Amino acid sequence: MNDSENSPLRTCDIVMKGGITSGVVYPKAIVALARRYRFVNLGGTSAGAIAAAAAAAAEYRRSVHGSLEGFAQIDTLGDELASKPAGSKQTRLFLLFQPNSGTRRLFAVLSSALGKKKAAAVVALLGSMFTHYAGAAFLGGLPGLLLALVSAFQAPQAGLGLLWMVIGCLLALFGSIIAAASVVALSLIRELPRNSFGLCPGMPDAATRPAPAEPLTPWLTSYLNQVAGLEPGGDPLTFGHLWGPNRNPDSKGPRERLVSLEMMTTNLTHGRPYHLPFRDDDDLRENYLFYFREDEFRRLFPASVVNWMIAHPRPIHEPDPKELARRQRLREERRLAGYHPLPSPENLPVVVVTRMSLSFPFLLSAIPLHAIDRNKPKQHQVLERCWFTDGGLCSNMPLHFFDASIPRRPTFSIDLTQKPDDTPLENLVPEMDPDNRPEITDRWNRFDLVVSADLSRPPVEKPALGKLTGFIFTMISTMQNWNDAMQSRLPGYRDRIVRIPLTSAQGGLNLNMPPELVQFLTRQGERSAQTLLQHFDPEDPAAEEVMNWENHRWIRLRAMLAALEKMIGQTLHTCDKPESNDAGYEDWLRELLTDTTGKYQNLSYKPTKRQLQAALDTIERFRELSATWSEAGTAADGSPRPRPVMRPRPQV
Repeated sequence: MNDSENSPLRTCDIVMKGGITSGVVYPKAIVALARRYRFVNLGGTSAGAIAAAAAAAAEYRRSVHGSLEGFAQIDTLGDELASKPAGSKQTRLFLLFQPNSGTRRLFAVLSSALGKKKAAAVVALLGSMFTHYAGAAFLGGLPGLLLALVSAFQAPQAGLGLLWMVIGCLLALFGSIIAAASVVALSLIRELPRNSFGLCPGMPDAATRPAPAEPLTPWLTSYLNQVAGLEPGGDPLTFGHLWGPNRNPDSKGPRERLVSLEMMTTNLTHGRPYHLPFRDDDDLRENYLFYFREDEFRRLFPASVVNWMIAHPRPIHEPDPKELARRQRLREERRLAGYHPLPSPENLPVVVVTRMSLSFPFLLSAIPLHAIDRNKPKQHQVLERCWFTDGGLCSNMPLHFFDASIPRRPTFSIDLTQKPDDTPLENLVPEMDPDNRPEITDRWNRFDLVVSADLSRPPVEKPALGKLTGFIFTMISTMQNWNDAMQSRLPGYRDRIVRIPLTSAQGGLNLNMPPELVQFLTRQGERSAQTLLQHFDPEDPAAEEVMNWENHRWIRLRAMLAALEKMIGQTLHTCDKPESNDAGYEDWLRELLTDTTGKYQNLSYKPTKRQLQAALDTIERFRELSATWSEAGTAADGSPRPRPVMRPRPQV
């Protein structure tokens, strides 16, 4: 990047999908887009959260200091992750995932099969299991081995002795496998809960030999600071840095931010997704719910991060005597010992939020926070642990981030899709929808078939076990991704998604990808950005003629009007046709305006008289809008399909 690219004229938002090591596709995509756009809102989940955090840090540096050095550092990230540190046979990408002393052998066994074909993976898994659990394997195979030895020296007939030797050897083999596998299973059951349900805590373990490179969390903490232009070992990058000062203090609208960064996490204890950073505004207050324990966080985050959080507890909103009294009561009862309130959102370190979104189940430790179950009687209300894990469990590509009814700027989305394993590298080309055809295009999960990239070759049915496992994993994937999949079908959404195709050996859980494959994936990110620019950059002379920004704006406006018309129609139908002898809404509102019986006083969220009159006026405007559309036909005639709907939904 050069100085002429320091102040791009246009702005955009971007949302990036999760995918563990697939995230190496994002750095060059970010840099290529940053040459033409300034990022306003960035979002992601899991590995996409790392990319979003890095891009936000670089954009902050550009906005505040006028420096492009942050993007230059992101541009070389793929090469850094593909390199092998001195003294290591593994790439820097693999070394981000370091187990602790209790899970070291488990990690070695489970990771031995990564990136290998089925037969080779089984052989590697068995070999690693015998190596790391040699004692259990020896004891399990000892009875069979003794039988084979006895048969070799004491059998009266050579043929019978040979048969028993073979039986003994088979018993030794199967006994070794069963014994070693049983110990592995028992170790998983014991160590995963002990290690917060993950093989890798993301932090170095003093009980193990130091690795040639830093593990994930300290590396990420330092990296985000460097990209943002802060001291690598100093105070952590926070959301307050990204948001900047309020540049429009006299405005009654929402606070303007330099850069807005948002992510998803999953609270397993509450059984729902949470938006990160936790909201603390007029629409939604969640940040005040949570506390962290110092001893737990010191095992999961660097000292600089934990010390910052302890030194910056969230303030008590004034006036809030109940919260003040509750905290005082908990301290007196010694139930807050070792617990600290989360910082307010602006003081929350970006690395904490990123790590909460990135807690891939069983690979990385979940993040514990603590809250009070307010369903319990007050005398039994204590801080209880809430487990936060990967945001991708509920929304792996949160397309809904930053979307208003109609857009002010494009919100780009980068998706990761699967292609058949025999697809040549040159055919793995990032793609976007070529048109907004009325036919609905769905993604196909052919879990029961082996499909070739050569369409002239018919699919082959998998064996029974393959079908069953495919059914199970696809079922889990559908539960995880259905919301994102439905959103991505809508016109105005699907036309701004670039899809990067990957085979099963690329990205995902393939922690040990060879350097050349990591570099190939980083180049895929750059190609995906060029595809987006071809569609959305109005200054590109070779830009797409139909699937472009102007057409995107029209589609979103058209779809919004059709959805609004339907919502207004449903509202007026309810107003005009009450049931069970209820008064119509307009008559009821007029009655409340002149109420002398006390009904008005009993309303929850009590409105003012002016608000009641405004509600009446709004319904009248709805009638005028409905009449306007009736004269023109309907807004839905010829509008994009599937037709979006407007319905009440809680903010996440």
